[in-house]
Amino acid sequence: MFSPGVVYDAAPMALTNTFAFAALLALLGGCGYGHGSCPAGALCECSEGTDCYQGCADGDGCDLLCHNMVHCGGVCGDRCNLGCHDVNDCSSACGDNCTIDCHNTVSCGAFCGANCNYQCTSVDRCGVRAGPGSFITCTSVTTCVVDCLGDCRVSCNDANPCDVSCPGGASPISCANGLIACGAC
Repeated sequence: MFSPGVVYDAAPMALTNTFAFAALLALLGGCGYGHGSCPAGALCECSEGTDCYQGCADGDGCDLLCHNMVHCGGVCGDRCNLGCHDVNDCSSACGDNCTIDCHNTVSCGAFCGANCNYQCTSVDRCGVRAGPGSFITCTSVTTCVVDCLGDCRVSCNDANPCDVSCPGGASPISCANGLIACGAC
């Protein structure tokens, strides 16, 4: 319940809700190959429906794509590619060395490990929690919230606001090339 005179910051609450939704993906079935069982190395695609939640049967190395739906999501281990476009809500959870591309949606949310390459383009709300060595790009995004769990770099183009959190409450730094960084530029 909201109290008069108390200021609430919607960005952390929105990011928390996005992360909670992404966490649920691990418990849900899938589509495409059935039961969330995409084999490594194969492109598993969901489209033209209401909900699709995919998983990687082999754990690592999957290519998951979801588009033209209401809700989409993917869960994968390491070295995965997850793509999502033309949906209302897209959530991704991935391990290390993953590439996640979310565009033309209402909201995108992701958890990803070290060396994550996350791109969010033409989206109303973007939220990501990324491991060390990650590179996050928000382009034409209304709200971009990034929680870096180690050194990371963030590129915000046409994003308002771009809210970057660094480990231990450290302040992000502005780099000469226009990037925002936790750690070194």
